[in-house]
Amino acid sequence: MNRPELNKFKREHFQLTKRIIPNAIIHDPNTTKEHRRLVIEICEWAKVHNLTFYTRAFLKNGKNVDVVIPDLPKPFIEIRNSEEKKYKEYLADQKLITQFVDVSNPYKLL
Repeated sequence: MNRPELNKFKREHFQLTKRIIPNAIIHDPNTTKEHRRLVIEICEWAKVHNLTFYTRAFLKNGKNVDVVIPDLPKPFIEIRNSEEKKYKEYLADQKLITQFVDVSNPYKLL
């Protein structure tokens, strides 16, 4: 994705009042060690494939997503197997969110 497309994507989906750092792994201190490990593995996969990614991205709807890779067909990646239930209820009506559980096959993201 070129720079103008990336900027358009950010304006469209992210809260611009929050700091957005590309290709940086930022963890929520309230998550489990397993959750942080999965976030790192997804980000490493994105780096290997030269894809820009964002972690802990705050969306315009007020929610935050674990990883965002704008070049994917479903760019929002929410790791579900290691998070609390209170964050899961909004996922059902989100069309662009990948509900990701297992990194044994990263091509599930595509």
